[in-house]
Amino acid sequence: MTQTRSISFHRQYYAYTGGHQKVHDYLLHTTRATGFAPDLFLDNKSAINTQLFDNLPGVTYSQQYRPDNFDVAFLAGMDWQAYAPFFDPKQVKINLIQHVRHGDPKHPLHQFLQHRAVRLCVSEAVKQAIEPYANGPCIAIKMGYQMAEVKARKTQDLYILATKQPQLGRDICQWAQQKGLSVVLHDSPVERRQVHQAMAESRVTLTLPNKTEGFYLPGIEAMALSDWAIVPDCIASREYTLKGANISSCELSMQSCQQAVDQALAESGKWLAWLKQRRGRQITSGYQLDAEGEHYRRVLKDLDALY
Repeated sequence: MTQTRSISFHRQYYAYTGGHQKVHDYLLHTTRATGFAPDLFLDNKSAINTQLFDNLPGVTYSQQYRPDNFDVAFLAGMDWQAYAPFFDPKQVKINLIQHVRHGDPKHPLHQFLQHRAVRLCVSEAVKQAIEPYANGPCIAIKMGYQMAEVKARKTQDLYILATKQPQLGRDICQWAQQKGLSVVLHDSPVERRQVHQAMAESRVTLTLPNKTEGFYLPGIEAMALSDWAIVPDCIASREYTLKGANISSCELSMQSCQQAVDQALAESGKWLAWLKQRRGRQITSGYQLDAEGEHYRRVLKDLDALY
């Protein structure tokens, strides 16, 4: 009979982000892994998506963070700081890496790469960024997400998701409105369902990322829900910004975004747009949450050999 191994998770959930969403996904992936039992210490102060980590089936909850009482420590982002008082070089560690900045020697996250761990990278771009510095194997697992099922008439010309670039978003919104375009702008965090609804109701979605990202999910969601998506280049977006699909890239600047919006609105009205939307749907359907979970569970199965 296989002995069940316990895995400790840690979350300081102070505001909803895609990074928290992905840890949530990996918690649920772990519940479906034979021989592994996830436990979560949760500090929840988020005002958005407040129940993201609540009452997850198959997950036990700890009132105190004591990873030393578990077989495996699952760490993401700055979890290493909370783990430091309990650091045990012999304890098996899984490290979820969600950004290329981990590979920047000047970034605070870089220091944790010196510690041995099995590192799960959300994209090939992330793997390439950290592999030269990482102590332990680096495994790229293709991002998976739950497709939003939203059906709506296209009643808006443009949706701008600017929570990461609020001033640029406001400037582009003002410019677009002066052109007579109907615009929806989100320049501060909102519930995910509001983002998806705005994308579904808009002919064109402009998502404004950080200058670099590990994986930028809103671009994928915009391809699936809007007629056309615009994603300024953030390195990781190159994975899905492909010719022949309903997506275009530009620089993260006012002028470049303006040109991209004009071109997208013109493109979305052409008869070829339907074919490009179909190609976009094919690309987005390749990011399956189940496939992500299956790959991760294969890693868990080989965890001892990898570590």
